[in-house]
Amino acid sequence: MERLETPRVLLRPFVPEDREIVYRISADPDTTKYLCHFGNAGSTPDADTDRFLSRSVAAWRETPVRAREYALMLKETGEVMGDGSIELLDDEGFCAEIGWILLPGFRGKGYAAEMGRELVRFGFETLSVRRIIAHCDVRNIPSRRVMERLHMRLSGIEPAARPAKEPGGPMGDEATYEIFREDWEG
Repeated sequence: MERLETPRVLLRPFVPEDREIVYRISADPDTTKYLCHFGNAGSTPDADTDRFLSRSVAAWRETPVRAREYALMLKETGEVMGDGSIELLDDEGFCAEIGWILLPGFRGKGYAAEMGRELVRFGFETLSVRRIIAHCDVRNIPSRRVMERLHMRLSGIEPAARPAKEPGGPMGDEATYEIFREDWEG
């Protein structure tokens, strides 16, 4: 299982022993308010944690590996501060999706953009994809700014594409950003 590295962050595959950190992500309403796979109506932090870890650990056993979920470790302290991911979206290897989740104490310090640049590099150089996308709730301005720092362009907004966070609550609109290999290399 590969690891990726930036000057300040080590990206390593999630393991079952990461349950505590994943639970911290799934139990924090501020962290989950814009996420699709955590904190949805009818779900619990325990269920979200178990589902995420089970899926993440199993994905690393597939051949080829299509979905890579990385625990983001601060090199200086060894603290796990969140999740970074890249997933191949088609069998031809044309497109991959990247994503990130940071716990509150690690936001606003440039870690998401630093790790995102490494995922984009990995997608283009190692996975040889042509296009990389990222999604977020349109209200998640910090994530949108990270995508822009990665030189991704807004390619569309899909109304009501994000799950409701409470029974009967409103669904969120989803912004999709993209970057093509030729734009990254240019």
